Amino acid sequence: MITYSRYPAVLLRVLLQLLLLALLLVPSSGWSAKSSEEFNVEGGGVKKENLFNLFFGAAPLMPTQHGTVIVEAYHDKNDNRLRDVGEEILDQVVVCIVEEITYPVPAFIPGLDNGMNYTFLFEGEGFQPSIQKKDVFIKKRGQIIRIDVPCRQDLRPEVHAQLSQ
Repeated sequence: MITYSRYPAVLLRVLLQLLLLALLLVPSSGWSAKSSEEFNVEGGGVKKENLFNLFFGAAPLMPTQHGTVIVEAYHDKNDNRLRDVGEEILDQVVVCIVEEITYPVPAFIPGLDNGMNYTFLFEGEGFQPSIQKKDVFIKKRGQIIRIDVPCRQDLRPEVHAQLSQ
């Protein structure tokens, strides 16, 4: 039989193991309380404050947990702001600006946070977008929003060329 007075290192090791076991087995009141935001997609409870998250941080959100916006521009020949048959897609003529980032249209913009409002600004050269600004709200997880931008041909270069003659 081991006497702990004779081997103090063994006593210290046993006490540390018991302390660690007690800390892991006794849940704190913060860990056991569950709110609606602590549930994941599958419906199970997710504890935010576990040992793994304390040391390594939480896992990043999956791409399907963000919103995605798809932007296309088209030549609106009859200026009715509706996409009719025969109105061609404009490629690399219009740009879309979101949060100071410029995307050439057609654009695929992933990773927009849920519950956020984004302002899309449109500019073109040779073609002028009929809508200059559009506000988009990402309402739910994985939402895909499509924006069709009607554009009319810019007549200013032709007018300037005629006036300069």
